[in-house]
Amino acid sequence: MVKRTATLILVVLLIPYLPSYDFIENQTESENLESYSERIEISPNPNSILDWGEPVTTEGKEDIRVETAESTIGVFTHSGLIPSEFLKENFANSRIDLAIVIVDGKTGLWDARLEILESADVEIRSTIPPSGYLVQGTLDQLKLLNDVDSIESIHEVPAGLFVHPVLRDAPANESLIVEIVGWKNADLIRQYQTELFEDSLEDAANEWLVDYWSPDIGRMWGEISTGDLEKIIQHPSVAYISPVPILELMNNNARNHMGINSVENTFITGLNGSGQKIAVGDSGLDNDHGDFNGRVAGLTSVTPGDSSTADPSNGHGTHVACTVLGSGMRSAGTYQGIAPEASLYFQAMEDDDTGALYSYGINSMLNSAYNAYSRIHTNSWGAQSGHGSYSTQSEDADDRVSIWDEYWQYEGMTVLFAAGNERNEGVSPPGTAKNVITIGGHVNRYGGAPDDMYYWSSIGPTDDGRIKPDLTAPGDYVRSCRAQEASDADGTWNNTWYLEYSGTSMSTPAAAGSAALVREYLMEIAGRPAPQAALIKALLILGAIDMGTRDIPNNNEGWGRVNLVNSLVPDDDVGIFVDDRTRLSSGQQTEYTFDVTRVGEPLKIVLAWSDYPGSSSSNSQLRNDLDLTVINPNGQVYYGNNFNNGRSVVGGSKDSVNNVEVALIDNAMTGVWVVRVKDSSHGGSRFYQPYSIAVRGVNVNDLSPDPTFIVDTFDVSVPIPQIGEEVGFSIDIINQGAGSIAELKVLASANGVTLDIKTLSMTAGEIATLEWLWTPDIEGDNTILIHIDPNDDIEELSESNNAHQEIIIVSAPGVRVTSDTTTMTLSDSSDSSTTWNLILTNTALFETNATIAVSEPIRMQDGIEFDWFSSFTSNTFNLAPAESTSVDLIVIHPAPPEPGLYRMIVKGTDTENEIESDLEIYFDVPLLSQADIALPSGQIIVSPLTASTLQIQVTNNGNGAQTYDVEMISPSGWHLGLDFLGAFAGSSHGSTGTLATGESRAIDITVNPPGAMIPAGSIFQAAIQVSSRVGSESWVLDIPLTVANIDQVSITPISGGIEHQVEPNDYLNMSILLNNQGNRDLEFTPYLLSIPGGWTIDGGLNQFVVPTGEIFGWQFSIEGNGLASSGELKIRLATPDGFTIDWSRTIDVRSGAMPRLEFYQVALPDGTNADSPLGAGAHPVGPPGFDLGWVIYNDGSMTWRPTISMNLPDESWDYSCTGPTMIAASGTGNVWCTVTIPLSVEGGSEPSIDLVMEGSGIEITETISLLVDSVSRVDWTVIEQFQSPEGYPNTFSVELQNTGNSDISEILEVNGPDGWDVIILDGQFVNLRPGESRSVKLGFTPNSGNDGDVEIRLKGASDIGGYSIIVTIDVLPAAGSGSGLSAGLTVLIAILFFAIFGGLGIMFYVQKGGDLKSIIPNETIEQISDKLGFNEESEESSGIPCWICSQDVIIGETWACRECGARYHMSGQVSGCDIIAKGHCLHCDAEIEQLVEA
Repeated sequence: MVKRTATLILVVLLIPYLPSYDFIENQTESENLESYSERIEISPNPNSILDWGEPVTTEGKEDIRVETAESTIGVFTHSGLIPSEFLKENFANSRIDLAIVIVDGKTGLWDARLEILESADVEIRSTIPPSGYLVQGTLDQLKLLNDVDSIESIHEVPAGLFVHPVLRDAPANESLIVEIVGWKNADLIRQYQTELFEDSLEDAANEWLVDYWSPDIGRMWGEISTGDLEKIIQHPSVAYISPVPILELMNNNARNHMGINSVENTFITGLNGSGQKIAVGDSGLDNDHGDFNGRVAGLTSVTPGDSSTADPSNGHGTHVACTVLGSGMRSAGTYQGIAPEASLYFQAMEDDDTGALYSYGINSMLNSAYNAYSRIHTNSWGAQSGHGSYSTQSEDADDRVSIWDEYWQYEGMTVLFAAGNERNEGVSPPGTAKNVITIGGHVNRYGGAPDDMYYWSSIGPTDDGRIKPDLTAPGDYVRSCRAQEASDADGTWNNTWYLEYSGTSMSTPAAAGSAALVREYLMEIAGRPAPQAALIKALLILGAIDMGTRDIPNNNEGWGRVNLVNSLVPDDDVGIFVDDRTRLSSGQQTEYTFDVTRVGEPLKIVLAWSDYPGSSSSNSQLRNDLDLTVINPNGQVYYGNNFNNGRSVVGGSKDSVNNVEVALIDNAMTGVWVVRVKDSSHGGSRFYQPYSIAVRGVNVNDLSPDPTFIVDTFDVSVPIPQIGEEVGFSIDIINQGAGSIAELKVLASANGVTLDIKTLSMTAGEIATLEWLWTPDIEGDNTILIHIDPNDDIEELSESNNAHQEIIIVSAPGVRVTSDTTTMTLSDSSDSSTTWNLILTNTALFETNATIAVSEPIRMQDGIEFDWFSSFTSNTFNLAPAESTSVDLIVIHPAPPEPGLYRMIVKGTDTENEIESDLEIYFDVPLLSQADIALPSGQIIVSPLTASTLQIQVTNNGNGAQTYDVEMISPSGWHLGLDFLGAFAGSSHGSTGTLATGESRAIDITVNPPGAMIPAGSIFQAAIQVSSRVGSESWVLDIPLTVANIDQVSITPISGGIEHQVEPNDYLNMSILLNNQGNRDLEFTPYLLSIPGGWTIDGGLNQFVVPTGEIFGWQFSIEGNGLASSGELKIRLATPDGFTIDWSRTIDVRSGAMPRLEFYQVALPDGTNADSPLGAGAHPVGPPGFDLGWVIYNDGSMTWRPTISMNLPDESWDYSCTGPTMIAASGTGNVWCTVTIPLSVEGGSEPSIDLVMEGSGIEITETISLLVDSVSRVDWTVIEQFQSPEGYPNTFSVELQNTGNSDISEILEVNGPDGWDVIILDGQFVNLRPGESRSVKLGFTPNSGNDGDVEIRLKGASDIGGYSIIVTIDVLPAAGSGSGLSAGLTVLIAILFFAIFGGLGIMFYVQKGGDLKSIIPNETIEQISDKLGFNEESEESSGIPCWICSQDVIIGETWACRECGARYHMSGQVSGCDIIAKGHCLHCDAEIEQLVEA
């Protein structure tokens, strides 16, 4: 709607004018709190903003650059990296998939980009200004870059470049919540996986992150140990890792610092925001507040895991939204927002449980708002850290805005962010983004208003030196709507509906409302459709006012405070021109010229462009560097942003940092000024860089008329006229200039022949429709030319837009194909056919026959032809003169086809005259969504008490890859949560991620029940809603939840009890109580599983029902037959659907038998027997054992069937028993048991044994004592024996073992051949317990060569079995000896021989004078005498044997034991006999110290 006839009122945005007052109560303020207000009325002028048409564009080259690449960790030169940051060793390691290349400074970045991409299979991930590219590829492909001419050097890239500085300095062994992001593709959409490598973000997250999830495409959040940062950053899919952004609202600090006072913003204007949809991302919204009066077009939660959109904390979001577009209804218009008729799309970001701010990311938020047709997006929040830095959120914001400013395919979206309230700490990301409008705050009431800054407003610049904030707006003491549900929405002033807040949170929505008014003005009054975001930014900066001292641009206010009057409608002859429909490629330059006709006024030019997004890896974020150059009539040059004292100065250097450049000349001289815009450096990956320019100055709008044709308004009454047929045609003309035309001539001609000249007058902006009549006389193409001002009588703004030409085909006899709708758009992805309604007309005035046909569809963007089936309702026709007939063309196609615009040519043929008529028809297939939701087959059974799971399949049946949002809708009391697809386990909202056409995603769902015992079979309706992200379609599928059977029954008495002392003929009544604690009635059928012998069941086996929640008594009886036995009664209760309960009871029958045992007889193997166990004497040990007998009596009235066993002392005993298996009443029987006592049982002991008889529940035991017979027996074993040479001492050893069961204490004695001197070497006394053993060593010297027997025995112990052993000694005779005599003789001969020859020798020695004593000392002679016994004195025999060798001891030279008196030889008296060496007395075992000489 063009509002050129209305009276419009526009306010200066930043000047409030009303005093503060309480809406509820009257309130008087002191003088120093009063504020001055001024109302400014502005008359709208639809021609106040014009463009020049297309500017002059020339080709050129990019500027020469310095050959370096400035990254965030240092500068890369040809020599390598000059670091500016210290990197720990783990982050200094290079990424093998990346390289920094430095391009020749004389080669344009765009040309270098093309050369790099053509030379190798690599991707350019980022521009690193001024001359660097970050390139990714395999090692082999990166090596190919060495051959690229434009590359001067290639360098490895430390992994630390892709790690946020906070994480690089994080302490060791800490766990951190981080965000990893993937690389962006050519469409600037972040990817989970790069095409160059198989690695994906999910692989990296799965390996190194804990509890990870994806809030948005190409982005993962999760927990990581700092020690794993160096590992995850090596994944090729990971572009950057940073702490998860923690968001904060931008008024909280201001409230703390400044308190809450009052101010009102009043904007009285005919521009009211109508037709504009504004998106607000903030805490939440009280959408029932009356100030929104039905204008909430969309309300959604972007908080992971929280679907609530309420505003329960401090009401921040409601206050912000009302500042933008509140109607003021609750205050009778007093607290009206900036654009009170705009509609609202609200994105709630607050977690109601914690009050914290979260979102899926700015990329997702902006996409969602854009798809909802919002074209302004305001955000009064930012990150709590990283002030001044360019974060991945900043990059995403720049990405979206730059994409949507490509005016040839999108509509621009203006995005605003609050600068923050951190003052000197800097601007908060994403407010550091280049393409957003970042808003600071200024004082809006009381002292200092409006030219003082709000004290806490964050100060720029950004880390790379860009000017931020961009603008300022009123930020303190702002009154706006109060959320009714907010628990913390109060202050020094508030009433029921409104309250005050301060901060850049308040200034940003004020600026957003102003941006909406600018957009409304451009679209509805100036007639400029879909303006770029850059144009709205340029216009706001164009009108901005320098606050206080002239010093723009500066780090406090940026370019000043917003003033809509200067932006839109300046006074008198000062005009405004804008252009947002021009784009530049590498090195191109555009030029504008205009004539300033009066001095004394400023000339201001603003150039703004939405730049290609930057990167967190580079130190400079500008990618496409456009330069503004202004040349005055004297040739002096002003460069953009070269300011001093708030105004442009001549000379200086070009700005290569900012994507806004401004020139402001205070007093512009008269004459022609030239404005140039050049693409000086093109580092972005898109071919074109669009821009916007706004100029304000004298005679910029020179009031010249500019009549021209309105595009696409030419109309002809007959599309294909026949020769001789009168035709009318028309066209619309508009005066788009600011001046009027008193007399305008417009000429129309056909084929060079003038038809007529129309004369009319036109005011500025007026539209006129002109019509002509024409009768064609030439068949085929006829040229219609319409010319405005054919004689050039009028001085126009542009002479290049005065001619319009059309070609009209004139037909002779033939047919014509037409359609009211030549383009059909597919709107339902399930449609498999599309129909065009066509009209086939006989253009001739005589009858003819015709046919119709159609070509195959061709997709226009790639020229691919498709073989789709098509048919007409009829394809042959007989047409009367000038007759028209309707025919439908039906095309069968996939449901749906791939997106694109398809063209077909319908050909009508006059078969009589062979004349054809073509009609192009089009099939427009947008990207369509079609989700197929598949539930599990059968009923979905869920427990009402515990969580259940189910899986749903969602399939993308749309015609392209896309993501669907998933929402679980739960019935009251239940909660259906997504296991994996949501922000966290159990979230009700999530997304499928990108699904290719035909791809399915399994959605795992957990159903959490109310936890109450809900009746079985109850059905609750849940639902799943799957929503498209590319359209407004949603698919909802009901999920019927059927409550499962919960069968819980308690039984009294419990199973497993015992019925004691039951008579075998009893009749027992069983009473059982069943308590049904489940959720359904249970119909039981009893089944008898087992019953003891002799019992029968009586009744109780019929079906019965136990209602839910009730106790049911069930009874049955059993009857014994008099012989009934004990055992287990077992019953099963079963429902028809298989639920069972088993119940058992043990019947303990008291038997009628009365057994009694009496000992009968003991019978020993030797035939001895007795009638008492000990009557036959001791019981023998070992096989064959002995027999024991008993008599068993049954004194009862019933037969007894017993089993027989014995209890013996241990397992070494053995027994076997025989006896009766049945004893009748009053009957008897004999039991015989053979018992074998093991030899290991000690003789003389009296162990007890038991006879046990058991049967029919009766057990009887008889215990008797035995007397174990003593067995004395030993075994001998030779354990060491050697050959015995004749005449030499020798030994042998035997082992003696007590193999009986009694102690043995005896004396050993030995007997051998005469003269052998056999002795016992290690003690004569034997003391052995049963099983013990000892060795005995004996010494002897054979005195002949004959073998001999040595006997060892226990002295006087012939009653001990094996008491002796004889050992045969094998004697080895001496050489040549036949006997002992010959051996002695041999010795005597030898002695005689030595004596003779020795004597002769001694005699000869003495004769020669030798001294005999010198040869044989006296001592030696004496020793020899001693050895030969010549010197021995006779010793008296004692007659007392030694306890070792048994030889008599020597009187006076004897050891005696003080304890027992045993005697022993002293050492050396008898060879081998040494009691000291033994260490103890061999008789009584006393210690050696007890020996005394005797």
